[in-house]
Amino acid sequence: MRNHYDINVSYNGHHFFATSERSCTTKNEAQLVYLKLAEKFPESEGYKITTTYWQSGGERIEHLSTTKKGERF
Repeated sequence: MRNHYDINVSYNGHHFFATSERSCTTKNEAQLVYLKLAEKFPESEGYKITTTYWQSGGERIEHLSTTKKGERF
């Protein structure tokens, strides 16, 4: 998993749809998608658009390269 922006559209307080993790991976992409959605789904017609930035982290471990061949854990 990598960092991404999640854009959620609700209609009259109920979930309508949300973007996929792969849809908006940069702030610029998220802004472009948000602007287009805001144009197509106006708040005056009962829609609400929210954006959340999700971060994931990890640490590489070198467990296989430090284990001797044939050695059991």
